[in-house]
Amino acid sequence: MITEEYLKDNFLTAYFIDSARENIEIQTTTADKRSVFTTIIPYDENGEQYKVLSKFMSLDDLHESTYQKRTQERKGFEEEVLRIAQKEGLVLDKDKLDTKFYPTIVKALFTDIDNIDHIFALKLAFFEMEPVSKSKNDEAKKQLRLSKTKLEVIKNALAIYESSVENN
Repeated sequence: MITEEYLKDNFLTAYFIDSARENIEIQTTTADKRSVFTTIIPYDENGEQYKVLSKFMSLDDLHESTYQKRTQERKGFEEEVLRIAQKEGLVLDKDKLDTKFYPTIVKALFTDIDNIDHIFALKLAFFEMEPVSKSKNDEAKKQLRLSKTKLEVIKNALAIYESSVENN
């Protein structure tokens, strides 16, 4: 049972634990402050336990605390999913290209070579590269924009890159 005397010295936080916002989890410390434990109470504005909690946390603060908790949980979940996906080679680490990924790159380039979505994405990727974006060779950039296959995109991007290397 949550009491005002206990919460005065031991209250940490509280938040709703369900999407219907019918139940609240209250986190408190033990008297020696070495452990944390939780108590779940129903959200009932007329309930004794909620009345005690409301002396330490307003309804607005309870909603904000719930939002912050969900945000932290989502961030932790996303970080864990990304860590697992990188470990399994399902996504690229943009700072380190694993050699196991090259067969995937080659397959992507040489299959479905006229897929307009792939071609568009490939062109965008090249135009974001400094040798292409800063190139003064407007004709070569035009040829890159007009490319109809993935291989044409690569060929035209390489021409821009080679001309930028020669000019530097």
